[in-house]
Amino acid sequence: MYLNLEILAVGRSRDTVAAVTEDLHDQLMLALTPLILGDGQLLLPEYMRPLPDALLFCVDDQWGDDVWQVIERIPLPRPPLFMVTSSNEVGLLRTAMRLGVRDVFSMPLNPEELTSAISRVVREERSKRGESGSQLIAFMNTKGGSGSSLIAANVASAMAQEARFSRRILLVDFDFQFGGLPTYLNLVARDGLIKAMEFVDTLDHSALQGYVIRHDSGLHLLAAAMDEIIVPEDVSAARTAKLLDAMNGAYEDILFDLPHRIDASTAAVLERADVIALVAQQSVAHLHDTKRLVFLLRDRLGIATERIVLLVNRYDPKAEVRLEDFEDVFPQLRVRTLPGDYLRASESINLGVPICESAPRSELCRSLQALATGIDKPVAASDRPAQAAGEAPERKKKGVLGLFRR
Repeated sequence: MYLNLEILAVGRSRDTVAAVTEDLHDQLMLALTPLILGDGQLLLPEYMRPLPDALLFCVDDQWGDDVWQVIERIPLPRPPLFMVTSSNEVGLLRTAMRLGVRDVFSMPLNPEELTSAISRVVREERSKRGESGSQLIAFMNTKGGSGSSLIAANVASAMAQEARFSRRILLVDFDFQFGGLPTYLNLVARDGLIKAMEFVDTLDHSALQGYVIRHDSGLHLLAAAMDEIIVPEDVSAARTAKLLDAMNGAYEDILFDLPHRIDASTAAVLERADVIALVAQQSVAHLHDTKRLVFLLRDRLGIATERIVLLVNRYDPKAEVRLEDFEDVFPQLRVRTLPGDYLRASESINLGVPICESAPRSELCRSLQALATGIDKPVAASDRPAQAAGEAPERKKKGVLGLFRR
């Protein structure tokens, strides 16, 4: 789970440090504290308590070889070290590597690239210390009715079947008004989610267990009762953040099925998600809404595209909007497919039996199992669907879809 990272931005020039912190201002998961060193001043141990998650050195022409003395005097164990500089001298890069600097970034900064790099290294360090916490996967439709609830319920069920009670897995139905995940699993909804949010200030790992519903597979579900009415605006980002803090570490995997909107509470989940699975179907309308949603996630919430995977649901190789169209419009995203199987999907929903229980040999079950074990991994060539019979290997990029590539 992505958590806010405490970063100490160290520099000799107030203007340089201010420029770096300003560039990173919109990166919501970074909490930057500036530290300006005077001439001849070295970073003393008292500045390092408590230890920040990482140190970011802002180096300019005013700060020469003294930066290396500062780094060498940092007490062990050191947090991960990073550097921002306007210099591209090979000697600087070599010295930085020799002294254990994890990465060097050039000015002007690419905030998304820097945030992603720091987050990745900090998570690796936390994992080594056994502090990595839960993996958080968020599912969201790019357009209403795309199938995110069915996919979330069945991916969570497939994870539970694979784990065989060896891993703790939680599924959260975060639609307070129209959530239907209990129906997908033949469970009776309770007001567990609403109660958990109400008493979130005192919620811990043990108390959380009193609000979940248990499925025979070992999967735990947190949902709201159907007879409860709550206005989404009443669910604050602060309460959602406290709920995520209480969940973190209580389960190895936490899957959220989010409603089709971005507000304060859903944004709090999206910002912490390790993987954001956007569910779309093959239509121009879905392409349009997906492009809009990706823009909001990337440019408004500051979420790195490497955390986003696009799931093309009910995939049909003969559809007018092809898989290649999604890959052309979203070249930076991982694109996966789930085959269309209306009869098995409908039967699963109506009976409340997961697809991999009712149809374990079906292609749809195999695709769901592949997502359950590899949704956070790059898409392999073997994961691509077979080309439709008679389809040309290359198609000209023309027509109305060309508008989405601009």
